[in-house]
Amino acid sequence: MTGSSEAESPEGPGLHAKWKGVVDSLEAIIPIYEKGSSRISLFSDKAMREEVASFAVGGEKSTPVLDLGAGPGTLSRAVALAGGSPVLADASRKMLSRSPEFDRVQCVFESLPFRPGTFGAAVAGFSLRDAKDLETALTEIRHTVRSGGRFAFCDLGKPPSRVKAAMVGGYIRVAPPLIGFLTGGRAGLKFGSLHDTYKLVLDNRSLCLLLSKHFGEVRMTERQMGASIVVRCTA
Repeated sequence: MTGSSEAESPEGPGLHAKWKGVVDSLEAIIPIYEKGSSRISLFSDKAMREEVASFAVGGEKSTPVLDLGAGPGTLSRAVALAGGSPVLADASRKMLSRSPEFDRVQCVFESLPFRPGTFGAAVAGFSLRDAKDLETALTEIRHTVRSGGRFAFCDLGKPPSRVKAAMVGGYIRVAPPLIGFLTGGRAGLKFGSLHDTYKLVLDNRSLCLLLSKHFGEVRMTERQMGASIVVRCTA
């Protein structure tokens, strides 16, 4: 049996009305964001970010790379280690303040303040799912990446199988707030907002189809029953 475990939003893919609440929750867990997120991903996040950074830089040293939803700059540091030159973009000024070592721009995915083809690549680490309007966000991302450039991201995935999606959804409902609480006390309960985003994300197959509308080549690697994904796109 295939198909998403949740009804798709009539507004199209994205958080829409849930967006502000999710951003507020993320800001509330800034001190424990990295540690809690790593535990929730069962410590797979570091390797996934390294894969994304390696593909984005692609051996082109000093290539400008836009880090979308950069948060505290965890993925940007991986990009820099791979030889790229990251520019951080995030809607939250509080998040950006945690990464003083890089150039930073406060903005949303749906309105990126850059000229066409400014970047050789764009990346996102566990943040693309938080787009308010995913279709518009992807249009903007493609606009800022030069022809022949790359877009790569790692994120929470949703298996196309209803059974697997329900199993992953059960984990996402219970584990993040519990792990968050054990990591940082009551503030860590805000990790529970992850379930709100899971309910709204496209399943992995539908996500690939949407990405194919904007990028010429799309490759997805699924892990943990499809609950974790690494996606590589070429403009």
